[in-house]
Amino acid sequence: MIEYFIPAALKFSFFKHLSKLVLTVFLVSCNGIEKEAYVKVADMDQTASFVGTASCIECHQEEYELWENSHHDEAMKIADSTTILADFNNTTFTYKGVKSSFFLKEGDYYVNTQGEDGNYSDFKIIYTFGFTPLQQYIVQFPNGEYNCLLTAWDTVEEKWFHLQPDLDIKHDEWINWSGGSQRWNTMCADCHSTNLQKNYDLSSGVFNTTFSEINVACEACHGPSGAHVSYYKEQEENEANGVLPPELYIGSSVPPKELVDKCARCHSRRGNLTPYFDYTGTFMDHYFPRMLEEPLYELDGQIRDEVYVYTSFLESKMYGLGISCKDCHDVHSLKLKKEGNDLCLTCHIPDKYDSPEHHYHAMNTDAALCINCHMDGKLYMVNDYRRDHSFRIPRPDQSVTYSTPNACNKCHTDKSAKWASDFIVEKYGPTRADHFSDHLLKGYMDDNQEFKKVFSSKEYPEIARATAIGLYVNSPISYEDALDLTRYLNDSSILVRNQTVRAFETIGSPDFAPQIVPLLKDSVRAVRISAAHYYNVIGKSQVEHLEEFKLANQEYMTELEVNSDFPAGLHQLGVYNQSIGEIDKALDFYSKAVKEDNYFNMSRINMALIYYQQGLVDKSEATYLKIIEQEPEYSYTYYMLGLLYYETNRKDKALEYLASACSKEPANANASYNYALMLQQENKNSEAINIIDKALESFPNNERLLYVKLLSEINLNQQNRAMNTCRLLLQINPTSSDYNQILKRLQQGS
Repeated sequence: MIEYFIPAALKFSFFKHLSKLVLTVFLVSCNGIEKEAYVKVADMDQTASFVGTASCIECHQEEYELWENSHHDEAMKIADSTTILADFNNTTFTYKGVKSSFFLKEGDYYVNTQGEDGNYSDFKIIYTFGFTPLQQYIVQFPNGEYNCLLTAWDTVEEKWFHLQPDLDIKHDEWINWSGGSQRWNTMCADCHSTNLQKNYDLSSGVFNTTFSEINVACEACHGPSGAHVSYYKEQEENEANGVLPPELYIGSSVPPKELVDKCARCHSRRGNLTPYFDYTGTFMDHYFPRMLEEPLYELDGQIRDEVYVYTSFLESKMYGLGISCKDCHDVHSLKLKKEGNDLCLTCHIPDKYDSPEHHYHAMNTDAALCINCHMDGKLYMVNDYRRDHSFRIPRPDQSVTYSTPNACNKCHTDKSAKWASDFIVEKYGPTRADHFSDHLLKGYMDDNQEFKKVFSSKEYPEIARATAIGLYVNSPISYEDALDLTRYLNDSSILVRNQTVRAFETIGSPDFAPQIVPLLKDSVRAVRISAAHYYNVIGKSQVEHLEEFKLANQEYMTELEVNSDFPAGLHQLGVYNQSIGEIDKALDFYSKAVKEDNYFNMSRINMALIYYQQGLVDKSEATYLKIIEQEPEYSYTYYMLGLLYYETNRKDKALEYLASACSKEPANANASYNYALMLQQENKNSEAINIIDKALESFPNNERLLYVKLLSEINLNQQNRAMNTCRLLLQINPTSSDYNQILKRLQQGS
């Protein structure tokens, strides 16, 4: 009888890992004058460099008139008869059994609706938020919170509607209007106000949010202008003395890519790194943008969720060629500079592109508009149509192969993607221009090395390269591949450097810790924070004595504190304290995250693991069961509970829950691996092979899964199948002496 060696790395993997949080990104999800009675206005003596819009008008009357009544100007107003557009004349709107009544009382505007406690109350409307195509309404809570109602006014069709019509929302959920997801201080104010400082106190749960001007006024973009105004009040004297005028944060001569970087702080899906924006440094000195990944983006990088333009624009050839926001939009009115195809034809040759020979549609129709083929869009907040700024060429051929959306079938809904693809081939030829999305899609579906083709080439946009690095390490890579990845720690792109640091955190090996040290002194704060985060996860012993680590780690701690008004921010504080052995503090932060959002089960998972480690098995089990009650289709919880039952010698229940984990989403390779091993222990090798084969559909060429399959085939004396599986393992790991030994013995028929 042959003894088949099982490599240590492939043995049963029970409770060998700790749940940890990838940097969570928080979003502005609202539409965009001060009133001291409602929000404490920042004392102008303390913010003397902010002088207000009135100080700009004298010299910039034309710009002011363009800005007035723009989306920036109307981002937020005091609620009164001149600003409220909705019908508050004793109207009602009912959403899934919850009735909201809108009325006037003593000249003020009110809504009677269900609050956080489930009871109906009158809430005074303090502010309007935005003005077209919808307007939201804001109420105040005692702890300094201001929340946006989820019942909004459609300013085009003039009717009430709900912003989340597809969700069943309970009154105490975080995503309800009275929960954190609609909190102005947290979700909206940073991009809808001027000189906004959130001022959240974690210990008391109180906000003392301040601002200079509550809408997006002149200094929101141009920066504090006190020195600018002072200079021009004494212009002649200053010029006579050779004094140069002070630069504004955004002036008239900002280079294109720098302008995009500056606009990005509000026109992006991003997380905050600092307590407030102080108009210094780059975008990534204050924020971290999301990559082109699900669920925010389609697999090819097209927009899916609300991402606010920046990262999609970084995908475009236009950005690479030096086109910026101001080439299409008037920077003060925000309106397009020209209408229809005339805007595109400012740069593109009319006879070549604005003709049926190019677009094959009737002239002067919607179908012939450039934007409808190259800037497909989506509705957000029910009625707000926003276009994808990646300016891509439609690729129905990708739709055929990968089920990605395409602009052709957005209009031709009665036709198939194959029809659209064939039409493209007929009219434009069989060859499509190379695009990074070709390799991203192949990387997802076929070959992980396709991601490397994207991040290794500077011909592709930096956002695509950075995204590809993160996707690359989501699957196991060899030591040699990881070593090759270190070169991108020195990449000229901030996004690529930052994502490479995070990639090494995902890899999880301390072997590369020395190569990360220089990033602790990177010129950009986001990269320094990522480097500090890496050492907090991998281990700090090599760097905790270094001054650069202490400084970067303090920036990381600031980032954690800044986001402590989010459930995910509280969770991250829990992860940090857990990593340094402060278990009681970690449990406290996890508990606060769950209190803030009763469905924030990422924290419950970590709590359950801690309870198990503390010997509180019953409490751990109850916590996992609570998650399953709330999220019955989430595979990971069944997997963890199955491991718990195995470790506590309840093998029947372990088999039950591991089986469930293998049938739930998302697909879980570890669950299939462990379940198959248990089936082998029960001498159910055929069942084990069935489980592995199903898992291999989602995780092809997974070494651990294939090894378990090999063992079962050997146990069943399936020599030929075992040899085929062993040869496949040798293709994956050709230097393995164990696999070579097994194959040799199989060939000998021993």
